[in-house]
Amino acid sequence: MGSRQTDWNSNDEFFKFTRGRFVVDETENFRQREIRFDMNKLASVAAESVGAAQCISIEKYPDGMFNKAYLIFMDNGREVVAKVPNPNAGIPHLTTASEVATMNFAREVLNTPAPRVYSWNAKAKSHPVGAEFIIMEKSKGVPLSQVWGTMKLTQKLQLLVDLTSLQKQWLSVKFSHYGSLYYTGDVQPPEGNFYVKDGKVVKDSKFSIGPATGRDWTDAERSILDTERGPWASLTQFLQAVGTRETNAVLSLKSQKQIALFCGPKLYRPDREKKLTGLAWYQQVIDALIPKGTMINNSYLWHNDLHQDNIFVDPPTPEKITGIIDWQSCHISPLFNHNPDPAFLDWDGLEPGTLDLVPIPKLSVLSPEERSAVVREYAVQNVFIGWRKLMHAKNPGLYQVVEFRKSAAYGLIFLAHRMFEYGEAHFQSLVVDLKDTWADLPGVTSHTPFPFSFSEADIERIKSDSDGAVAGTELVAAVKERLGGLWPDKGFIEHERYIDCRAALREVRDQILEQLADSDEEKDEYKQYWPFE
Repeated sequence: MGSRQTDWNSNDEFFKFTRGRFVVDETENFRQREIRFDMNKLASVAAESVGAAQCISIEKYPDGMFNKAYLIFMDNGREVVAKVPNPNAGIPHLTTASEVATMNFAREVLNTPAPRVYSWNAKAKSHPVGAEFIIMEKSKGVPLSQVWGTMKLTQKLQLLVDLTSLQKQWLSVKFSHYGSLYYTGDVQPPEGNFYVKDGKVVKDSKFSIGPATGRDWTDAERSILDTERGPWASLTQFLQAVGTRETNAVLSLKSQKQIALFCGPKLYRPDREKKLTGLAWYQQVIDALIPKGTMINNSYLWHNDLHQDNIFVDPPTPEKITGIIDWQSCHISPLFNHNPDPAFLDWDGLEPGTLDLVPIPKLSVLSPEERSAVVREYAVQNVFIGWRKLMHAKNPGLYQVVEFRKSAAYGLIFLAHRMFEYGEAHFQSLVVDLKDTWADLPGVTSHTPFPFSFSEADIERIKSDSDGAVAGTELVAAVKERLGGLWPDKGFIEHERYIDCRAALREVRDQILEQLADSDEEKDEYKQYWPFE
């Protein structure tokens, strides 16, 4: 492997998705995650970027859903990470150009330990490698996933203190526009392009705000849409553009089967016209939904995917964060549009009613198995509440996001962002319910009438649709709990579980058909909507 004549291109696995199998549209999912390029050229560029004569070994990291990543070893002892986006990663050029500028900004301005970039290319056709790429430093430490399970409670809370401090840095900088961040040479700066750090305006010619690259602007083939992508100078313009984007997606893209809810005759059937109606309603109420006079409207750069493999920590002192990776698709959005919570907290329960810690459960009456489950839930819940207490005390502006997310106004904004894929039934139901609380919305005055009129038949139909969608969502939750580790999250499952997963899904499908379908026609319709084929 270490000889000068090694042909890195001969390793087919470097270019394909090899981490597992898909049980939803597998051929297409594999196609979207295969990228061919000249690995020999990439190795040469990587070596040159750190002053090495040659690369002596390459290891492929487990595949991500949107990128390939490789650990490259040099003859001078240096190690670097090379990242190559898959075809499904986002809009060509913009996705990589924004990621590089964002990592630099995070390091230089936000004082965040993002990887240092040694070399990069955002124009695949004009480079000998034949692909976009980023050559960056390997983050110090180990992924949090390797140590979180063995960390003491005090260490976990201290790590959350460290993360709170990083988020405080992110909150210290707000931007003049909504969109994504780039170097000025990669996009045309909008008029009045600047950012504000600690209350001081910075007109930095090095960075510019440009088109949005967030996942909701690229997922489900949205990257090919001919739609406005910003940047936007006002929040209203940004939210209107979201509605226009989703409308364009409904009108021009092929609808995709969802695993968020099961559909069929006694559940809910996705409906193109209802999606368009919901989006038209959304455009009519945008100004009423926007919170007034609050920092959560301001535009911030944020990392929204803080799962255990994107955070690196120091092994001897795992409460200390040493690196945060994967800044692809990080974007500049209103604070309420960002995720305030790290995914590694693993809390999927209701928002706590208070910030009081949960009392120690009584264990003496429980079996050993019950005891283990109760202790785990107790620990997870109290760590989450500890996180909330830290946020409330140290980043009260971010805590406003938590409060706003409980409102119907946020629910409507959230559903509008993904209307092409799902959510129209619940959206229309929320609009009907909005009549009773219209006067309480942040953007409504005493002179603003409720803009819609619903007949009893309308209300009955909307309620029926909502009930069907809720039933479909609850059915997914029940199947997910039943399958446990065999549930194909995002339609993906590991190789060793693939056969058992397919068998379990067929069994579930047959049971659903038996319980819900009253005729062969209904069976055929359930099969039509069944996503796992």
